[in-house]
Amino acid sequence: MLLDEYIIAKNLKADIIEHKKSVKTVSEAIAALKCKPEDIIKSIVVLCKDKYKISTFYLILLQGNRKIKTKKIKDILGIKDVALASPEEVENITGYNIGDIPPISLTIPVIIDEIALNKNIFFGGGGKSNRNLKISLDELLDCTHPLIADISIPL
Repeated sequence: MLLDEYIIAKNLKADIIEHKKSVKTVSEAIAALKCKPEDIIKSIVVLCKDKYKISTFYLILLQGNRKIKTKKIKDILGIKDVALASPEEVENITGYNIGDIPPISLTIPVIIDEIALNKNIFFGGGGKSNRNLKISLDELLDCTHPLIADISIPL
């Protein structure tokens, strides 16, 4: 379901903010929104493989001032390998390009970094390169039903 339709269908208070320029990166979003890196929620698709080589895609949500620590994800999920999904895989799985992925409306399992629970409002991907989604932590958690875990380290 497209992000705009999802927001309406779920009766969310979340807003889509349109920009004149691209906001695909954390630094572009910070400049456009005049916010801090920790106000950004990054949506990153990873491919996880267990010891039987069964693959599962996950959406990883973490603040803009953090990066994924794959060892932590491996330990939490009890899996053998974690890798970033390719741009083609991301588009096939989510329907969005890298940098445009919203933190809600997807059908893959979600893991959110526990440190993100310290913020009340986030700006995430808005589904297009010139948009951001503004969403509360409560709505984000209600929409994603994530696994909450320590999965990141500072940049």
